[in-house]
This record gives sequence, structure tokens and C-alpha cells, in this order.
Amino acid sequence: MKQKLADLVATGRLSLPLPGGGQTAARHAALYELGRADLSVARLAEAHTDALAILAQAGCNAVPGYLYGVWASDGPGSQLQLQRRADGGLRLTGTKRYCSGAPLLDAALVTAHCDGQLHLVDVHLHRPGLTLDATEWAAPAFRDTQTATVHFEDVEVRDIDLIGGPDWYLQRPGFWHGALGPAACWAGGAAGLVDAARQVSPRDPHARAQLGALESAAWGLQALLRQAGEEIDADPEDGCQQARRRALMVRHLVERLCTDVLDRFGRATGPQLLAFNTLVAQRHAELTLYIRQCHGERDLVSIPSD
Repeated sequence: MKQKLADLVATGRLSLPLPGGGQTAARHAALYELGRADLSVARLAEAHTDALAILAQAGCNAVPGYLYGVWASDGPGSQLQLQRRADGGLRLTGTKRYCSGAPLLDAALVTAHCDGQLHLVDVHLHRPGLTLDATEWAAPAFRDTQTATVHFEDVEVRDIDLIGGPDWYLQRPGFWHGALGPAACWAGGAAGLVDAARQVSPRDPHARAQLGALESAAWGLQALLRQAGEEIDADPEDGCQQARRRALMVRHLVERLCTDVLDRFGRATGPQLLAFNTLVAQRHAELTLYIRQCHGERDLVSIPSD
């Protein structure tokens, strides 16, 4: 996996246009194609490209050739504390779960809390105090991403490693623009299933009807991502205050279309591919898990305008 990602970096395939820079639809299309080819690769590649965009928005430079991740999951058992010691030094302590690619990456942008504020920290991973635990990940889906729980024990960081200032990470317009990166990968994963269904070429009229629905969903997913990209470029600084609402709506619609693809795929192809084709079975399982990053009703309730 690391070599696949390194090759993508070396060939420039992960040097994507920045969100809001005038080619956001092309960025979405590139992530879509990565997901269409391999969801495990796309999951890590999307995080790398998101990290590069975040660093660029903050006016910071990425280390050339490094593979980056973004570890921003917070919740019970998954939170870091940023502490300033009496000598002025900074330390990270705590646990982060859902750290995709932990053994594969060179650096990660990590969220941490200090005095009620959220900080983003650029952590180079080859340093003392970091312990990786890959035993918690039980699902066969995304096993190749080597997702781990990472324990931070007095990990030293510098002031220069703090990215964008307190609470900047969530407050910047780019946060919501970047939220469509995973959705583009979800959509690509669904398109890969549609590609597999086409290869079966069903003759039964009911199966062909399901294939027609699958192809319609693939077209709709691309149209959603293209429209969203054009809207982002028309208002990159979110002067109209629509970035959050748009991101939540698009993620919801993409998740619904992907769910429809997952449901219809077996109806179109029968059990054959899911039972006997390892790559198809893996893609189906990974897409099922990946779209759970969509928060469902917790997001939908905040969409209506007051």
C-alpha cells in the first residue's frame, strides 16, 4: 500500500487543485476516479490531499515526498490534550482512534484540545512517545489501510507545528469544502460497483432494469460533485454562508445514492460476484463501511434554513 501511495505522489496524481481555487470540480473528479479504482488507496490518498490543502490554506509548506494523514476523530476514548509545560515546551498526551494509515504515513495533522480551544498540530510520526495499536480494527474492510489507535505519551511538539491558530481548523471555509473529498471517494466506490455490474451484461429484464438504475445513480453522483465544485469556486470564501449547508446536503445525497447502488448491485448481478470475486466483495464491504462517515439525521436536522 505504501508503495502505491508513493507512486501516486511521485507521478503527481495527488497534486490536486486546491478547493475553491477554480478547479474544484476537477479535484472531485480525480478523487472519484481514485475511489473507482481502489477504495483503500482512495481513503488514504484523500486524507493526504486534504492535509496538503489544509497546509496551503494556513500558509504552511508540506515536506516534499511525505505521506500525510488527517486524524481529527474526537469522542469517547479518542481525544488528545495539548499541554504547555512550565519550561514553555508543548506536549501531546492522549489517544486517537481511526488513525488511517498510521504505520504507513510520515506525518499527520492531528486535532488536540487546550483550554477549551481546538488546535491542529502537524505531527511527524517518527518520534518518541507514539505507540500504535492495530489490534482494535476488526473489520476485513479497509484492512489494507492499516488503521490503528495511536497513543500519545508526552509527545513533544513545537509552536511552529501548530497550524492556523486556535479553532482555525473548523472555522475556515475550507473545512466544508474539504468535507466533499470523502464524498467524492464514496461516489467513486459506487461507480466501481456499477462497472463490475456492467461486465455481467444481464439479459433478464428485471436485472437489466436494476443495471439501468445503477447507471443512473453513477451519472447522478458525478453531476452532484460537478455542481458542488462549481458552486464552491463561485464563492470560495463562503461569503454567502452556504458552504456548510451545501456540504451536508451533498454528502447526504451521495450517501443515499451509494446506499441505493449497494442495494441494487446484488439484484442486478445475483450472488455470483459477491461470493466469488474477492475485489468486488471487498469493494462492497468497504463502501458499506466508508459511507458511515456520513452522520445521517445529525447532519440533516441542521440543513433547513431558519
